Amino acid sequence: MFCRHGRREDRCVICARDREREKAAATPTRARRTATRTTAASRRTGGERAGAKASRPGVRVTKLARHADDGWRHELLPGIRSAADARDLVTRTVQSRARLDRLATDPVGPYAVAADQAATSGAGPDEAAWTLFQIAYYGPLTGSAPFAVIDDLLVGLDEPLPDAERLRAAGPGPRGAHAADRGDATLRAFREWAARGGGAIAALRAGGTDPARRFDATYRALALPGLDRAARYEFVLTLGALGLVDVRPWSLLLDAGGDPVSVAAKRLLQTGDAVLLQRRLGELARELDLPVGAFDLGLRLWDATGTGAAAGPRLTFDDGERLVVAGVPVTVDPDEVAVRVAAIGAAEEHADERGDEIGG
Repeated sequence: MFCRHGRREDRCVICARDREREKAAATPTRARRTATRTTAASRRTGGERAGAKASRPGVRVTKLARHADDGWRHELLPGIRSAADARDLVTRTVQSRARLDRLATDPVGPYAVAADQAATSGAGPDEAAWTLFQIAYYGPLTGSAPFAVIDDLLVGLDEPLPDAERLRAAGPGPRGAHAADRGDATLRAFREWAARGGGAIAALRAGGTDPARRFDATYRALALPGLDRAARYEFVLTLGALGLVDVRPWSLLLDAGGDPVSVAAKRLLQTGDAVLLQRRLGELARELDLPVGAFDLGLRLWDATGTGAAAGPRLTFDDGERLVVAGVPVTVDPDEVAVRVAAIGAAEEHADERGDEIGG
């Protein structure tokens, strides 16, 4: 007999956990209290023996406080306890994928400038890479003018960098890496790195024997001062989207610090182990038939949807009522979301795409 998760009831680990909880709930109160006291005493004794070991710092993964627990479970999403959360995750990741598709086929704003440069012979591709670097470094803003800062500060590869006063006054986008007190240090570091590699494109294409390994090699080579994980990953991702470098991520290259995407992934997948994170994310990407790279912005948007954080990226709408994802207008087919929601056994409902502005 099959359960609601599509598995045999006697082999479904989720149903097994539910049965254990029901059994525990049916245990008489006195017995539960006795067991609780015994467990608490054992923990105290063990803690005293462990001493300093018990207080050793490490990765702590907490459950997300989001939609109310409705009994929905999926082995690929251990951090989710409701179908609504699952639908949110799928919707945000599909929106992120739509953004990458739009950049590849019909880029807008400064991305269109980079695409035109890439099609120019000679130094054009190097200029295009430099333009994309500046976009990722400053980051699109939230609101009706996402590229205002970028357009103001964008310079050619051989042109003077913006002066200290303009850089100090520039506010980066939610995923930008620019800091007012850093000046032009990161911009200069990229130019110097590219020059040492024989030009930006030559340096960016130097590592890796296939698109996945090349993505990793390029990302790691860009360990420049002031360039954090979010801006670095976005830069390499957009290089691939615009066809400047043949890269395709197989990993989110999460870090051990407070990077929002890394934190969201650990919460979602309920582990801080790097190998487990990568394996579980790969399984999820295959189950949803979505590229791993789409989970970078997708996770950031999804985590913001549940926490209501004020400093992250936001989904907005342009004058034509099109959804704008990190500065790029996109159109998402609700049926595409529904197919992926069905793949993970969530209810066939759609997260509201129009709604109010979604914080991050």
